Amino acid sequence: MISFLALLALTLLWLLLPMLPALHEIARPTDVAPLKVVDRSSGYVAYFARNFRQYLDRQMAALPAEAQAGDYVGKLPDGTQFIRVHKSPTGLGHEVDAGTQHRLVVVDMAMTLQNDETFLMEVYARAPTIGGAGSMYRAIYADRELGLGERSTVMRWAHACGTLGVGSHSVLRGRITSDTAVVLGGNVVFERIGAPVISVGTVRVPPPASRELTSWQLPPEARQVGDHYRIDGDLEIPGGVRVTTSLVVAGALTIGPGARVEGSVKAHHDVELGDGAQVRGALVARRQIMIGAQACLDGPVIAEDRIRIGQGSVVGGPDLPATVSAPEVELMAGATVYGQISAPMGGRTF
Repeated sequence: MISFLALLALTLLWLLLPMLPALHEIARPTDVAPLKVVDRSSGYVAYFARNFRQYLDRQMAALPAEAQAGDYVGKLPDGTQFIRVHKSPTGLGHEVDAGTQHRLVVVDMAMTLQNDETFLMEVYARAPTIGGAGSMYRAIYADRELGLGERSTVMRWAHACGTLGVGSHSVLRGRITSDTAVVLGGNVVFERIGAPVISVGTVRVPPPASRELTSWQLPPEARQVGDHYRIDGDLEIPGGVRVTTSLVVAGALTIGPGARVEGSVKAHHDVELGDGAQVRGALVARRQIMIGAQACLDGPVIAEDRIRIGQGSVVGGPDLPATVSAPEVELMAGATVYGQISAPMGGRTF
């Protein structure tokens, strides 16, 4: 019997040996720092744009000398048809059929494109460029500032190293990115946007720390679980108070006007933030999140149904990038997000 028990113990130890690191991590966790939702590597939201730029730089460098100066119509070394506009905007008139451009377009001079044009291949703008109203682009890359006119349509992606401005009533499919800022007009439909700052009209900055607020005591049924408090039902936080801990709410959550939560919040139903409310961490909901005007959220905002960001509200900050993610996202005038917005079922500005 002793031999059997010894053999059994050795067998169990042998089986547990590969699991020792995991068991140690469970007992004494070390990897507990929050992940940065958006960092410098998130520029790969612009993955297709970066690859296109690298591809075109290689192709242009291999062109013959006569193609390196002046307007040029021809082929890239890999056989792609293209037009280079270097000295005169009229150079874009080549091979245009009823306002449709069938070639890859390279623009070397600052210019404003005509209205109602269709670009079936990519556009590479090396100088500040303004698109005409009602135009359609397969994809567009700009080394400087880029403005898309009203009623523009982007089918795949658009990227600008400078500010990317989008006119009202435009439709943005795929990925829209900028190294500087994306400024959206009203009634713009989008899917995914990434930039240091994204705004509907005027860019807003996070407001300064609000006045000292009275601490609010959680209801008696709230129980502490680790570093947060859990409430099994609905929770309504009155306006003008502060909560000094993170919360997990099994029901719906309402945060009154001017109230501040100095932690992260998760709710299993809807979340509603009153005007001027603040959340100093992440905000997550299993259903929808409705954010009032002039609210401020420091961390990511994530919902499984819908998010509405009210007029003048701010998510993240210049040194605090964040993410807004939901199947549907609505941005009111003046709403500002520092980081990324993902709305696979459709986002819209108002």
